[in-house]
Amino acid sequence: MREVKKLKDTYIVNDETYFADNMYVTNSMLKQLMTGSTMRLEHYLNMEHKETESLVVGSAFHCYLLEPEEFDKRYVFAPKIDKRTKVGKELYAEFTESIGERKPVPGHYEFAFENMYTNIYDNKNAKTLMDGAKVRESIHFWEDTKTGLKCKGKVDAEGEDYLVDIKTTSKGADHESFNKFVNDYKITQQAAFYLNGTQKKDFYFIMVELKAPFGVGIYKMGEEAVEFGNRQVESTINIYKEFVSNELITDLNGGNIVVI
Repeated sequence: MREVKKLKDTYIVNDETYFADNMYVTNSMLKQLMTGSTMRLEHYLNMEHKETESLVVGSAFHCYLLEPEEFDKRYVFAPKIDKRTKVGKELYAEFTESIGERKPVPGHYEFAFENMYTNIYDNKNAKTLMDGAKVRESIHFWEDTKTGLKCKGKVDAEGEDYLVDIKTTSKGADHESFNKFVNDYKITQQAAFYLNGTQKKDFYFIMVELKAPFGVGIYKMGEEAVEFGNRQVESTINIYKEFVSNELITDLNGGNIVVI
């Protein structure tokens, strides 16, 4: 575990507040550097981050599960309307005007969310983790002692000595699908980064399917996975330090020839 200095903890009500502040290093920033290229990080920092339907659905379920009392204030399930027709477009315009600042979630996810929530709490191990995680949707701020960089991480749920990250998937929550997810989204680095910042012991992922049968998979990051994640953090945070210190822009693989 890397040595860090805690700065402060706070709580937020929306993702926009969190992602709009680039003063602190986040796992999403470091993930851009896993190819050894700072070009991707520069693009990430300057691009307009648009919310796709999948991002809205994922954020909506997080709220539904972790902050149910807030769901109706932030989201609303949309009625089924054919927006390809003139009448449909007019009806949808009336609907969006009527919901104010709330974000619409496709209506068929109402059934999905109910079943996903039920299946998580019907799973004995998932229920134990969720019941023990009294702190929800928190942000942690810390300073990475070795580099002096200020970092932050948004945690879904935390118990006394563990963290829980909720992942929704349209593919599968089985072991094979999760292994592919680990590789695609570099979540070993995420686990190590968050454990360093919070100084917690264990990191769990609860993955739940967005489609029937709405299966639930629970995965704990073992010692080898966390150690691998720490090596990823060591590499990417040093590249970030070089980037901000010297405004160094490098191509993929650091611009080097790779022998395969």
